[in-house]
Amino acid sequence: MVAKNWVSAMGALFAIVAIIILLRDIALWGPDFVLDFMLNDSINSAKFVLIMFGISAALFVYSKRYERTRIE
Repeated sequence: MVAKNWVSAMGALFAIVAIIILLRDIALWGPDFVLDFMLNDSINSAKFVLIMFGISAALFVYSKRYERTRIE
């Protein structure tokens, strides 16, 4: 169960934006090019998608910890 606080909401926001960017790139370039973009050395939007998924995962992990330590 995902904690209901602002940290988990930010994690969900990062995940949704990353999915939108990934789907847009697949629609524009195709799955083969997107995979090539993720594996090459240049900085591009496919690399930012991976970074955003990482930030989203980190925020979800932190939201669990944040929920346990929050004083109400």
